[in-house]
Amino acid sequence: MTGTARYVVAVDGSAPSEAALAWAARHARRDGAPLLLVHVVDPEQNMSGLEELDAVESAGEGLLREAAARVRTARPGLEVATELLSGVPVWSVADLATGEDTLVVGTGKTGYVSGRMLGSRSVQFALAARCTVAVVPAVDPRFREGVVAGIDRVETAAELGRRAAREAADRGMRLTLIHAVPSEAVHAARGDAESPLVIAADAARGIEGVLEIRSRLSTRPPAEALLDASRGAALLVVGPGWIGDVRSPLGTTLHAVLLNANAPVLVVRP
Repeated sequence: MTGTARYVVAVDGSAPSEAALAWAARHARRDGAPLLLVHVVDPEQNMSGLEELDAVESAGEGLLREAAARVRTARPGLEVATELLSGVPVWSVADLATGEDTLVVGTGKTGYVSGRMLGSRSVQFALAARCTVAVVPAVDPRFREGVVAGIDRVETAAELGRRAAREAADRGMRLTLIHAVPSEAVHAARGDAESPLVIAADAARGIEGVLEIRSRLSTRPPAEALLDASRGAALLVVGPGWIGDVRSPLGTTLHAVLLNANAPVLVVRP
């Protein structure tokens, strides 16, 4: 692999994993970035001896070979590599991905049923990784329209606006920027020339090729507003829930969004 930023995708043969692989391959090809396929063998999980561990590792290597072969056939010229890891899956993959990479994982969660999956891997990956994370549900992308971005704070607004605009321009779709505020703060937010929503829209307009940019204030709870707006969208772009280099608990909004993702979610690490 080269030293450039990579798309790192976790594969295990499941339907969400296949959706994540297709998403990662498309974006790696678009960006001219290498694609790294990883599979993790957890020695502590139902392993009774070295022979069983060897068999599981062999199966994992075969899974990676087959997945890489499919990608190379579908996207000739794309730089594809594989790596078999050993350890706790979430931490092993998260530690492999550098700050410049994009880590792509699948999720089987495709509907809004709040709080059902507190152990969701997508939440764990977003918490553990130091890089941008794409969480991809197994949904049909063909009939989805628009890119939605959740704008929450001044510090990350410009980067979220630019990244969401690039994604919208690439797809030839409109961009909708959403900022949730309490109902009593709507009037002040509309008149604030330095609000997160204004900053994000200004940054988005600097990206060439965006068809349309809409800005929307919502008085609904942030997660509810984003999940509703992205139900038929091609992508939802959100911030990481924290700022700085120290890993910290996810905010309640990002936690709820990832638990109930109904569209691919790009958690941008500025």
